[in-house]
Amino acid sequence: MKISKLTMAIGLAVAANAVHAGGPLYTTDGDNPQPLKWDTSKGTIPVYTDGGEAFTFDYDGETPFLTIQRANEITAHAFANWSDVPTSTFSAEISGTIEEMTGIADVTGENAAEIYNKENGYGFWVLYDTDGSILEEYFGVPKESVLGIAFPEWADEDNNIIEATAVMNGWNVWEHDTEGNQVAGVFTHEFGHAINLSHSQVNGSMAYMSYTYAPNYPGIEGCGVEAVHRYDYPSAYGANNANPAIIETMFPFIDHSGQAGVEQSTVDHPDDRAAISNIYPTADYASTTGTITGVLRLKDGVTEYSGINVIARNVNNPMFDAVSDMTGSATQGKIGPDGRFTIRNLTPGESYVLYLEEIVAGGYPTTPQRLASVGEYWNLAESSDPLSDDACEATLIVAEAGVTKEADFYFNGFEDGVQVTPVVAAFIRDMSKSGKVAAGEVGSTAFMWYPDRGFMVLPPEYVPANGAMSRNGQKMLVHKDINGNGIQEPVIWSAKGDIALGDLNGNSCGGGGSTGVTAASGWDMDDAGKTAIGLAYKDTDGDGVCQGSFKGEIVPWVWTEKDGMQELDTSALDKSKTQFVRAHAISGNGNVVLGSNSHSKAVAWVNGGSLLDLGTAYGAYETYAASYDGTKVALSTRNGVQVWNPQKGLGSDAVTNVGSLRWCHDMPYNYLGRDFCALLGEDAITQAVGSVPLTVFDMSDDGTVMVGRAGSFFLGLAGGLWVEGIGWMHFADFLKKQGVVEMDKLPLDNPISISASGKEIAGGLAGASFSWHIDLSQVHVCNGGVTQQTGFPGGLRDAVAAGAQVGRCEFLD
Repeated sequence: MKISKLTMAIGLAVAANAVHAGGPLYTTDGDNPQPLKWDTSKGTIPVYTDGGEAFTFDYDGETPFLTIQRANEITAHAFANWSDVPTSTFSAEISGTIEEMTGIADVTGENAAEIYNKENGYGFWVLYDTDGSILEEYFGVPKESVLGIAFPEWADEDNNIIEATAVMNGWNVWEHDTEGNQVAGVFTHEFGHAINLSHSQVNGSMAYMSYTYAPNYPGIEGCGVEAVHRYDYPSAYGANNANPAIIETMFPFIDHSGQAGVEQSTVDHPDDRAAISNIYPTADYASTTGTITGVLRLKDGVTEYSGINVIARNVNNPMFDAVSDMTGSATQGKIGPDGRFTIRNLTPGESYVLYLEEIVAGGYPTTPQRLASVGEYWNLAESSDPLSDDACEATLIVAEAGVTKEADFYFNGFEDGVQVTPVVAAFIRDMSKSGKVAAGEVGSTAFMWYPDRGFMVLPPEYVPANGAMSRNGQKMLVHKDINGNGIQEPVIWSAKGDIALGDLNGNSCGGGGSTGVTAASGWDMDDAGKTAIGLAYKDTDGDGVCQGSFKGEIVPWVWTEKDGMQELDTSALDKSKTQFVRAHAISGNGNVVLGSNSHSKAVAWVNGGSLLDLGTAYGAYETYAASYDGTKVALSTRNGVQVWNPQKGLGSDAVTNVGSLRWCHDMPYNYLGRDFCALLGEDAITQAVGSVPLTVFDMSDDGTVMVGRAGSFFLGLAGGLWVEGIGWMHFADFLKKQGVVEMDKLPLDNPISISASGKEIAGGLAGASFSWHIDLSQVHVCNGGVTQQTGFPGGLRDAVAAGAQVGRCEFLD
C-alpha cells in the first residue's frame, strides 16, 4: 500500500517557524494502532544519495559552498548517530547513489516527480535540493523557511516501511556554516522522521523560546524551579542561558545558524534515544532501563485527556536526563480521548520528578491541547482536590531496571460550585437559551454540542453561519448551496428538515467569506425560530457584482414565515456616507432587531419600523444583546455600556449607564512597552481614552446578567461578566476566585452566549479554536471568613448586598 505523501510530508522549519512529541510519527488504523517501522531483521537499511555539481553554491552561483561529498559525509554522520543508539536495533548506511539506482544524476524541481511518483526501491532516498526548487516547485513551500521534508512513502502489507524520502534544502544553508556542521542538525532531524519518529518537547522550548519577559521552566512555574532561557539570549538581560547541548534532536525547531544546529546533529539525549528504541528495541532495552506509565484524567476521575506533554526529569541531572511522552501519543486520536502515557529509557537508580505541561508550539500527530487545569507535579496523594493536591508537591520516582512504575494524574478542580467543561478544537458561536446545547464550527463543518453527550455534526451540505439557535436548541441557522451553483443561501436546519430563507438577488451573485459565497448571510433568529435576520447582497446597477459598498448593494434583511425575506429600512441614512448596513441580532420575542452601519455605528429596528440611529443618538458603536422582550438593549459607547429601553424612544431618559471594566484594576494599559497605569493612573487614562471598550454579546432573558469581551486586540482582551446589583467583573478573575483552577492558565476572554436564566455561559478563547461551557447554577461567597454556596444570580446578588465577598475564601487575595 502507498502512504499518502500529502499527509506524511513533515517539514522542519527555521527557528522562527513551525513543523511534528516523542513516539511514532505514523501508526496503523483500527482499535489497536501500531507504529509503522522498518524491518530491522533484514539487516542494515541502504541509503541512496543525490548528485549534482554541489549541495549548495556560494553567492556567485558557481563556486561550491558545500560539495556533494561533504553533504554525503553529513548524511553518513546523521545515520550513524541513529544507528549507534545502543538500545535500538536500527541500522542504516549509505550504499550507493540515486543515479546508480534510477539514472537520475541530479534531482531538481523539474524531475522530482520521477522520484516521488514511483516506487524506487527499498531504502532511504536522500535528495539534495541545491536551489530549493524541489521544495518550491514540487511541494509548494517557500525555500526561505523550510529546511527539509522527510517521510516514509511506501509500506508493505505488514505495515513495514520499505521506502522513505528526505529532501534537504541546500539553498538555505547559513552563510557562515562553511563546513556544514550547523545544517547537520537538519539532516539528523529529518532522517528521524524518515525512520518514523515524531517530534518531542523536553528542553527545546527553553533553549529556543524562553525569554526573561516570557520564561519557560524545567518544571512547574512557581514551584521553586528556575527558568531557563534561550541559549543565545543576551546575558545582559539577566538570562539564565541554556546550554545548547541540552536540545533534543527531534524538537520541532532548529537554529541552523548557530551552535544549536551542531548539537542537534547528534543523538545523545535520552529522549531521542527513547524515541527510536521504543520502536526498534533491542532484546534487553526494557530489562535494563526504567519505565513510568500512567493515565491523565479530568477532575471527574474518569474522562481521559489527550494532547498534554508529560516529562520525567532526573533531579540530579535535570537538563541532560529527561524523557517525555504526550498523553494519547500511542493512538493519536484514532480511538477517542486517550490519557495514557509511557516514558521509557530512564536511568536505573536515579530519582525523577514527573510533571505536566502544554506543548509550546509545532505540529504533532496527536493534537496538542490546552491544560484543562494547572500544571502540576505527580505525588503519592495525587487527586483532583485543589485544596489538598498541591501542584508543587512532588513525589520522587526511583527508576528500576525492568520495572514499570505507575503514576496517574488527575486535573484539579472542585466537584461543587462553578463547573467548566472544555470543548477543545472547536469554536462555539451560540448557545440555546435553555443552556442545554451549543452550536458552532470547525472549519467549514457545522456542529451542535451537548454537555452530556458531546458533538453532533451536521451533514456536509450545511455550512456554518453564525451558529444562531432557537430557544430549545432544535433549530440552527446555517448556509446551504440549494441549487448547486456555488452560491449559498441562509437556511434554518432542524432534524425535521430545513427551511430555505431565500435572498434578494435571485441567487445570482453574492459576497465571499471564509465558508464560501453567499447571496444572503444569516446572523441571528428569535427564540421560536420563526424570524431571522442578516445581511444580503443586491446588484443595484446591473454590473454583475453585488458588493458595491457605496451603491446600497449590501443591505439588512428580516425573514418571517409569513412574509419571507424583506429588506429592512435604511432610508434615514445618508447614503453618501453609508458603506453598508447589516442586521446581526434579535430579541428573543423577535420585536427588536439590532445591527451596525459600516462597523462604526449601532442601529436598530423596533417592531419592523424605521431604522433608529443609535450611533448618533448615544454614541453607540456596537450593539448585539437584548433581553427577551427587547426592553433592555446593551449599547457599547466610549463612556461604558449603556442599557437602552426602545419603548422610551431615543431620549436621554431611555438609557442607563452600567459602566465597564476598569483600567488598571481589570485591564492594564500598556503602549509601546510603557505601563501607563503606573505613569498616569486609572482616572487620567479614562479621561484621555474613555472607559475600557466592552462589547456585550448576550444577556439573560430579564437582562440582569450580561457577558461580553473587553479591551482590544491591540491592548489586550478580557472577558466581562455583569450582574445587576454587583456590576462588572473580570470574568477570568471571577472564575479564579470561585476556585475554577481548571481554567487558571486560560484567559477566557470571549464569553459569547448566555442562557435565559444566566446560569449557563458558553464561549472560547479569542482567535483560538478552543471553547468552553460553564454552569453557574451554584457559586460561592466568602461570608465572615467562611465559604458558603449559593445560587446564581439571585443568591449571589443577595449575599453581596449583605456584605459577602464573591468567591471562595481560600481563593481570595
